[in-house]
Amino acid sequence: MKTLLVASLLALTATSAFAGGTKIINHSGVPIDELYASAPGKKTRGANLLDGAEEGALEDGMEYVVAGLADGTFDLRVEAPDEGISCVRKSVSVKGGVATLTPDVAKACK
Repeated sequence: MKTLLVASLLALTATSAFAGGTKIINHSGVPIDELYASAPGKKTRGANLLDGAEEGALEDGMEYVVAGLADGTFDLRVEAPDEGISCVRKSVSVKGGVATLTPDVAKACK
C-alpha cells in the first residue's frame, strides 16, 4: 500500500513538473533573446520558445520556463540579434523538464 502511494505521488510530481514547462538554464556565457528547437539534424524549427518573454529573461546565469519542449534531444538555435549572436547547438538533451545550456553554446556561435 505504501509503495503504491509513493509511486502515485512520484508520478503526480513528475507530471506536474512537466505540465509547468521546461526550465532552460543559461550557463552559456551569451545572452539568449530567441530560442528555437528542432529535431536533431532537421532544418525545420518551431516557434520562438521565448516569444512573450521580457527582454533579458534568459541572460547568462538566468533560467526561464518555456512551454512546448518535451524531454528528448534537440538542436537549439540561439539568437541575440542585438549582440550579433545566431548559432545552432546540436544534440541538446532535455531531461526531467530541464535543459542546461553550457559554454559549448557560445563556442558554437564563433
